[in-house]
Amino acid sequence: MNTESVNFIKDHALILKEKYNESLAKINEADIKGEDSSFYKGQSFAYYDALDLIKSQVEAFGYNSKEVNLVVPEFGKQAT
Repeated sequence: MNTESVNFIKDHALILKEKYNESLAKINEADIKGEDSSFYKGQSFAYYDALDLIKSQVEAFGYNSKEVNLVVPEFGKQAT
């Protein structure tokens, strides 16, 4: 995989992980306030699904997902 593609995937995955973590924080905030967190749970799942899909595609094209630092977290846990 060329350097530009690797950097694109790394950046995209990083942004998705940040958004995923933000959605988990919003779930916790809503739960603490006694508010409905359904929207944030759906948002969290969407970011998780996008990360998992990118990882699957990288591997389907024969590349190593670790090369682009693409590790999908356990759902509901913070991404690192």
